[in-house]
Amino acid sequence: MGYSTKNYTEQGGEKTVIGGILEVKEGGSLELKEGALIKGFPIASNQNNSTATTVSALKDNFNDLLAKLKDAGFMEFDTWNLSVAKAPITTEGLPTTVNQSKVTAVTIADNIISVTVDVNELVEFESSTPTQGTHKWVGILITTGLTDITKIKYNGYQLTQDDVLEAAGVGGTDGDIIMWLKCDEIVETPKLFTLWSSGYEETELMVEIVAPAGE
Repeated sequence: MGYSTKNYTEQGGEKTVIGGILEVKEGGSLELKEGALIKGFPIASNQNNSTATTVSALKDNFNDLLAKLKDAGFMEFDTWNLSVAKAPITTEGLPTTVNQSKVTAVTIADNIISVTVDVNELVEFESSTPTQGTHKWVGILITTGLTDITKIKYNGYQLTQDDVLEAAGVGGTDGDIIMWLKCDEIVETPKLFTLWSSGYEETELMVEIVAPAGE
C-alpha cells in the first residue's frame, strides 16, 4: 500500500511544502525575519487616502476601513442586531389591513422569525407586483440595526432606494426592510433567506407560520 507524504522539504531544504496542516501549539510562535514575504494570505481591498474635511466624513472613512478588514478575515464580523414587527398598515377597507389585523405576534429567536396567525382567516389578494401572483399576503418589518439598507444584500440582491421607500410607505423607519409573506405557502414550507452587508457575515434566516394557541 502506497503512502503519500503531505508535508515535506525539497530543493535541498530551500522549500517546505505543507499539504496537510501546520499546527502551532499553545506557547509556540511563527517568527518572520525582516524582509520575509507572505504570499497567498487574504488581503483587504484598497482604502483610498482620506480627503475628509469633517469629523463625520472621517468617521465614515474609518468605518469603511474596518468593514474591509472584517471582510478580508483580519477582524471578527459584526453581529446582526435584528428585530421584527408586524407592518403597521391600518388603512380601512384594504385586504392588506384585514390580514395584518389577524397577526397576533411576530418574534425572532435563533434566526427564526415566527409569525403567529391563523392562515384560514386570511384573505387572498393580488400583489402589486403582477409576477408575484395572488396569495394570502402579510407584511412584516425587519429592523436590521443599520441606518441604510441599500448597503445590504437580500438573497444576493442589493437593496435600493426603492426598497427604502417601500418600507417607509408601510410605516417603516431607517434600517427597516418590508417583507411580504405568502402565508398560504409558508405555512407548508418555511421561507429561507439570507442577509449580507460589508463587515457582517452572510446569515441565513427562516420565516415560519405559527398557529395561535388553542388551535
